[in-house]
Amino acid sequence: MKRTPVSTALGISYPVLQAGMPWVSNPELVAAVSNAGGLGVLHPTSGVEPGGDPVADLHAVVRRVQRLTQKPFGVSFHLPHPQIEQLIEAAAQEGINIAITYGGSPALFTGILKEHNMTVIHQVTTVRHARGAEAQGVDMVIAEGFEGGGLRGVDKVSTMVLVPQVVGSIAIPVIASGGIVDSRGYVAATALGAMGVQMGSRFVATKECISHQKYKTAIVAAIDSGTIVVGGDKWPTRILKQGIAMQMRESSLESGDDSAAWEQELGIDRTRAAFLDGDFESGIAYTGAGTGLISEIITVQEVFKDLVDGSHSLARKLV
Repeated sequence: MKRTPVSTALGISYPVLQAGMPWVSNPELVAAVSNAGGLGVLHPTSGVEPGGDPVADLHAVVRRVQRLTQKPFGVSFHLPHPQIEQLIEAAAQEGINIAITYGGSPALFTGILKEHNMTVIHQVTTVRHARGAEAQGVDMVIAEGFEGGGLRGVDKVSTMVLVPQVVGSIAIPVIASGGIVDSRGYVAATALGAMGVQMGSRFVATKECISHQKYKTAIVAAIDSGTIVVGGDKWPTRILKQGIAMQMRESSLESGDDSAAWEQELGIDRTRAAFLDGDFESGIAYTGAGTGLISEIITVQEVFKDLVDGSHSLARKLV
């Protein structure tokens, strides 16, 4: 697993990013990923209680990570968040210098983030979005294929198809995401031209993650068809095929265009019960299609050992 412009720019040993996942990107997980040589990423909902203040909580959880690691880590920002400017300011005050942005136009806040001397990584789902992000001055993009968990791009482009086209269309580094959970996915992504990978579901099923044991066990038990995409063509959202998910095949959002309806039915508030309480009857769990490749709950350090050792082994076979 060679150093790349991604690992060099971010000051990490391995070009592997842990996705900033709602509720479960807890400080212990983030620190463990950074200590293992990757980039841990906080989500502003980490540590937030219902009715709590996301800005105050972000200050608190950033400081918790800083007590657990001296290595670089980042914060993910959902650009439409009603307190996005305050969250950015809070992160800057705590010394955060890596921002992962998603869910909106990079034209909105890239300039502000750069004024705070942050490296900006923007998540995209199409070549057009990647070109737009580059034009707005972001430093890197994460090319997210349709295999990833949560709200997906309406064009439904797969990782295998998306990554090489994005790589061929822009000059800044590209990080691959969507369905990548092991060394095989990492090597495949680099063969497509990516200079790093982002993984989410694999890090949920680790001992350091605070996700509920039922959620972890469900990921390990899942097969290749263990996730389902609901929300129709307007709001395609990949979730674990558990509990209430089976009743959502014919989502009421099939022909709707109301973002408020998506937030109520499939937004991150709806994920809390499943993520933290293991309640799949009242909550849903964003999960990538790569779950069928996850066979055990291990430590973050073991995840990285498998990535590094497996990558070396595959590289020797390919020579």
